[in-house]
Order: sequence, then structure tokens, then C-alpha cells
Amino acid sequence: MTEGGEDSSYLVLVSPEGKTRAIELEEVEGAGISWTEHGITTSDTAHDYVIDESGLTDNKRTSDDKSLETMHEWYRVQVGEGTLVGFSPADSSEDPFVTYIDGDSGKATTRVSPYGQTTTAAVCGERVFAPGRGTSTKAFEENSESIPEDQWDLAALTSAYPHDGTDILSTLEPTSPGSTSPCVDGIVYEGWENDDDQHFFRTWTTAKGTSADKAAVDHEIVYPEDASSQIGAPSAVTVADGQLVWVVENTMWSAPLPTSATAPVQAREVGWVEGYIGLDAEVLTYSSNAAYTMTNETDLHKRFTKRRSDRVWTELTALSLVRTDLATGKPSIALEIDVEDVDFPTKDASVTALAVNPEWVAENS
Repeated sequence: MTEGGEDSSYLVLVSPEGKTRAIELEEVEGAGISWTEHGITTSDTAHDYVIDESGLTDNKRTSDDKSLETMHEWYRVQVGEGTLVGFSPADSSEDPFVTYIDGDSGKATTRVSPYGQTTTAAVCGERVFAPGRGTSTKAFEENSESIPEDQWDLAALTSAYPHDGTDILSTLEPTSPGSTSPCVDGIVYEGWENDDDQHFFRTWTTAKGTSADKAAVDHEIVYPEDASSQIGAPSAVTVADGQLVWVVENTMWSAPLPTSATAPVQAREVGWVEGYIGLDAEVLTYSSNAAYTMTNETDLHKRFTKRRSDRVWTELTALSLVRTDLATGKPSIALEIDVEDVDFPTKDASVTALAVNPEWVAENS
């Protein structure tokens, strides 16, 4: 959670009874949370944290004994038993970097990498793919080769971990950070929008040896005729039961996975997604069959004006975790959170990231 106009963020732990404890961190734009069987990971400007049954592990971020600080996280994905995180440097004259957090030990290793600052990431088995600009710097593996000079300016889907400098699959221009693309049977799915405001899903075939003309295929998204003409491109997508699922401006859509080379995908409206508290109507996290958002039930909010700045503040008086079924679009309150006498801000508060205990999800699905 963040508080408007402040430099701190708060990692809020919520019990199944809705009680909370908060840890204050230095704010990093786009900072995410992962929660696996090994525990919770998150980061601030100079540290990568792990919370598990043994307590808190604080990893100061360094590479070759040099401290690395960030103001922007781009992705956080699960790779095998660990977590890979991509960062921009706080100093724009420095190079991006990636951190790998080992799930068993909780220790973090950081390497300068051109694939730290990319738009999305996708995990296919033990390989992580990221579409991003290549540079002459080395990627995660210490013994990796630099990207070929003639590919430095390409925005490409390439193997970020382990790094393979020749594994260039596409030249889709980076757009916005912060999403994770799904990989199904070695195919990565990502939404994008061209200069003519047409919306597409691009499929990347990640199998080695795939020719460049077949590696990336675009499928236009066709919405129902009665749908709003102002629908934006999907910034994040997931796959559930053979369907692509995405949310744009609080409306959830689905479409079958593309089956032919260039066929369009027919979008079907699934339902309305409840999601407020600092959200621009995007899902905070997905499970295998549900989308999770946070809501304040706006009629339970109390608004007042701070005259000195003429700004309208919002006092948080209610907060709930909402579960929306991906097949039916039916929402339900998964957890009500007690916001009385809490140790995190309730004024002008925003929820910026969410992770749900996978064991709790399994028990309450």
C-alpha cells in the first residue's frame, strides 16, 4: 500500500481473520509481491526481502561488491524454486539489473542485465523470456555472451535466464511495465495495440529453431458489435481452461486460445470486476480460476476536502478482498479486512500490489 504524496510504502500482512501487521519500506514504483511455498518476497530501493517461517531475511542488493539501487521494478516471476526480479537503476546512467532470490536459502544474487528493464516476462519451464531492448552489457549468467551488436536496438523476446544472446524471437516494441505474460505449451501470449488503435494478442513460439517469420504471430481481438468503441488494449492477460482472460476498465473478457496462424480472436464479455482503492481497474493477481482485486465499496468511504491544497482526500473505512470467477465472472467477498487501529495509512491510500497465500487459495477456492 502507498499513501498519496509520501515516499514510503507498506507491506501489509493480512491474517485469515482480517487482522493486519505492516512493514514500512522505501517506495519503488511497480514493486510486486510473490508468495510461494517458500515464503513471501518483495523489494525496496536497495534491499530484497524474504519472509518465511524462520522470519525476515534482508538481502542488501549488490553486484561485484557494488550497491545497486532502484526506483522501478518491472517484473517478478517464479522460476523453478526461486524468484527472478527485473529492475531499472536509480541512476539512469547505470545499466538495468536482475535479482534471483533462491527459494530454499532466501539468499539473493544480482547481476547487471539488459533484461532487467523490460515490459513483461514469461516463464516457460526453466527459461524466462522478456521483450526488451538489448544492450552490450552481459545478462544474468556470469559466463554469458553479450548480445550481438546488430541486435542492440531490437526490442525482442529473448531468454533472460538463463541468457542466450541468439534467442531473438520478436521485435515488438516495449510499451508499459509491470505485467507477466502466460506461457502455455511453449507459447507466450501478450496483448498490444498498434498505431491505428487495433488490438492484438501476439503469440510467441519459444521452441528453439523456430524461424523468425513463424516465431511471432498477431491475432486481432474482435469485440462484440455492441461493445464500447473506447475499449483499450489488454495490458495483462492470463490463461484459464483453454481461454485467454483479460480485464479492461473493470470489464472482464475471454476468448479461446488461437488455433490457426493468423485467425482473429472473438472476445466474449464475462462480467464486471469490482476493483478500487488506487486501481485503474486492473486485476492485482490471478489464481488458476479466479482474479483477485481490492475494493472499498465506495459508499463506505468518507471523503472530505483539505482546504489548504484544495485537494480531496479519501479516508479508508472499509477494505475487502474480492474474488471473481474467471469462467462465470461472478464476484464474491473472499476476505473482509479490519481497518480500525491499523499501522498503515488509511488516508489517500492505494493498493498497488497483491499476493495471496497459495495454501489459503486452495482451501477457499
